Amino acid sequence: MADYHALATLAWTLLHPVMADELPNEMLFQCEGKMNAVLDAAKPLTRDSTFRINLRLRDGVIVDAQTGVVEGAECVQESGEIKCKVTKLYPLADSVVKRFSTVVINRRTRELTLWLESWDYKGSDASGTPTAHLRALRTGICRDDALF
Repeated sequence: MADYHALATLAWTLLHPVMADELPNEMLFQCEGKMNAVLDAAKPLTRDSTFRINLRLRDGVIVDAQTGVVEGAECVQESGEIKCKVTKLYPLADSVVKRFSTVVINRRTRELTLWLESWDYKGSDASGTPTAHLRALRTGICRDDALF
């Protein structure tokens, strides 16, 4: 009888596979590549460099594992890509930073696209004219380790 149960379970699994686009509960990504950044401020700056980042996806949120900064939330997996976005306010001593970012990781090719845009405001809320505006694009390749 146990053999029948095992065969029935196997047949059920083969006939009803887990949805291919189901977002994993948790994953770690080690990513590296190129970053292009533009800072619009009193003295504009442009910077091209390389980057290395460890990202942790857990419960639909993707975080920089070293800094704890949320890089994306509301994560979904569609057509083999993990897609996340988030807007957050970060209060500082005499200003506030409004930060918007998106993360897209292609599960098949392991390509990463991380877009970041932030605005700095004087005072305690994100209103008025920003004192600085940063745009950064990171593109690269990730290695991933499925945890669950």
